[in-house]
Amino acid sequence: MPFEEVTCAMTTSRPTLDTVAEAAGVSRMTVSNAYNRPDQLSAATRERVLAVAAELGYGGPDPAGRSLRRGRAGTVGVLLTENLTYAFTDPGLVQFLRGVADEMSAAGMAMLLLPADAARDGGLVRSAIVDAFIVSSIWEDDPVVVAVRSRRLPFVSAGSPRLAGAPYIGIDNARSAALAADHLLALGHRSLGIVALPEDMPVEPHDVVVRVRRGFAQRVIGFLERAAEGGVEPESVAVVDAGTNTTEAGVVAARALLGRAKRPTAVFAVSDVLALGVLSAAAELGLDVPGDLSVIGFDDIDEAAHSRPPLTTVAQDLREQGRTAARMALALVEGRKVRSAPRTPHVLVRQSTAAPRHTR
Repeated sequence: MPFEEVTCAMTTSRPTLDTVAEAAGVSRMTVSNAYNRPDQLSAATRERVLAVAAELGYGGPDPAGRSLRRGRAGTVGVLLTENLTYAFTDPGLVQFLRGVADEMSAAGMAMLLLPADAARDGGLVRSAIVDAFIVSSIWEDDPVVVAVRSRRLPFVSAGSPRLAGAPYIGIDNARSAALAADHLLALGHRSLGIVALPEDMPVEPHDVVVRVRRGFAQRVIGFLERAAEGGVEPESVAVVDAGTNTTEAGVVAARALLGRAKRPTAVFAVSDVLALGVLSAAAELGLDVPGDLSVIGFDDIDEAAHSRPPLTTVAQDLREQGRTAARMALALVEGRKVRSAPRTPHVLVRQSTAAPRHTR
């Protein structure tokens, strides 16, 4: 079958609002109203104007110019730690973004995702047409935070660390991880393992190194301090760095922990993603959870409730944190005062933790 030749009519200049007005025989204001205030025109007039605009190839007023005239963009920028591909694969971040989207949709606003790895020079931040920013888990001295401050727009800090001068939504990671230690100590565990993540962590799929993971390091510190307070000797706690926040990395780290001569009776993973990897490694090695090994994670992602066995975790309701961050940003745009909203997680006990066998 021969290909059909398609030609496109090209105009030498881009049609404008004035072009449409002249062709339709109406005023410039009438064309503007056809797009922005249709209730000001009769249905017949608006249809005629839009038909002429379509014939000329005019797509409507420039959104950037319209935003400048109105003084509002109708959009909140969400500045992310990770690149966009990772943002849609990390379950915890997905929950947070869903919460932001919940509130943006309800308010008739848009959400613009700005990946920090592509905005190191601040260019994306400085050119973003937004009314406010939500800055998610980015360090105070990061160039993108400097760029956000230079815009003099309202912004909210979500996650760790807290950013000076901005309302904050998030948790105390060290105190929250201490809750995991309390749970395991109360069950009688004294031989412990930790699957950790570094502050400087490569982010898949492009192996971009991000210096934003202070929260993970704080979780390790909080767990270790509480374990020591509970009488656990330092040599009875083994820490393995998973390197990156993936289930596969959790499997590798768990193999290293569980292959030790003195295998821990319980493992704390600084994220549920890693904890799911620990469960997989335990099954691979023929270990019963929680009979031979207790496992506790952190976050309470959706998958945690459906793992085998269902995962005990430090639950922090990331979707609600996203909703709160969005509500705070919208309130700032309206000129209202906003207070920080720290959250206190809790241990959600499921079937992956139990007393060690020797205490039963």
